[in-house]
Formats: sequence, structure tokens, C-alpha cells
Amino acid sequence: YLLRQACEALGEAHAAGLIHRDIKPGNVFIAQRGTAYDVVKLLDFGLVKPLLDEQPIHLTAEGGIAGSPLFMSPEQALGDREPDNRSDIYALGAVGYYLLCGRPPFEGDRPLKVLFAHVHEPVVPPSQYRPDIPADLEQVILRCLAKAPEERFAEVESLGAALAACRDASGWSREQAARWW
Repeated sequence: YLLRQACEALGEAHAAGLIHRDIKPGNVFIAQRGTAYDVVKLLDFGLVKPLLDEQPIHLTAEGGIAGSPLFMSPEQALGDREPDNRSDIYALGAVGYYLLCGRPPFEGDRPLKVLFAHVHEPVVPPSQYRPDIPADLEQVILRCLAKAPEERFAEVESLGAALAACRDASGWSREQAARWW
């Protein structure tokens, strides 16, 4: 439910030609809007980058890394190619992993170790930490976390559709959120 809304917000940014580059739990805010509860707001576009950067504005030092290592895509970690919408999909998958497992996909005592893991180590399936995670949802999250961008969802609309197709997708609604709150 929350990830699908994050897909919608990210889809708006991507449609405007912007890549967020810093999707992490702290930038996914759950709010109330009027009588609607559990409304996702995507925050902190401080590292945003246009897809077509004709006159680049360099906010980070040459060769520097922009983003949060715990939720950063392998291509961002390597810095050898420009991140695109699939980098944001990876990061959103890492947030989904965090929501399901209570931990990011990779941890380490130093940022460089975490970045290395994003690039080289296999992701431990969420069901290893939480056996009750539905298999279809796990597969969606793992596809987001594919090392190669071409193996991920091509755009957030496809990710949102895959999440909506999961068996438990209708397990939470705005009406239920209003009753809970």
C-alpha cells in the first residue's frame, strides 16, 4: 500500500525528467491529508538530477558519491554510469526490504563496505528474516534489488502494477487506515 503510493510520487518526478537519487526511509513520509490517512509524501529532492542534464550543476565533488549508502543502487555506488529511474527503483526496493525486514538489504560498520555489498554481494531474501513474507511480494522486492539495472523494473509504473498484483495487495486501504488512526 505504501510502496505503491511511493511509486506514484516517484512516477511524477520521473515524468518531469527528474531522478531523486536519495530514496530512503527518512525521505518517505507518511501523513494525513484531510480525511485521508497513510498518505505517502516523498521528501528531500536535494540530490535530484535531471535525466537529460544538458548543463550539469555539480552539487557533489567530482568523483564524490551522492546518496545514502544503505539504500544506494550499485551504479550509484560505482559512479561509473549516470543513475536513471532504475536507480530510484533499486532504492525503493531497498526501502521495501527495510519495511519488510526491519533492516536494510546490506549493513556494515563502514559506508564503503555497504557500497561494496550493494555492488557485489547477493541480497539475502527477506523470507530468511521473516518467513511469513508472501512469496510474490518478496519476488517484486528482489527484482527491484537486481544488481543490473536492466533486470529491474523499467519504470515505477511497472513496479506499482507488480505490487498491486500481489496476493495481499488489498490487505490495507484508506478506509482501514482511517479506522486505525
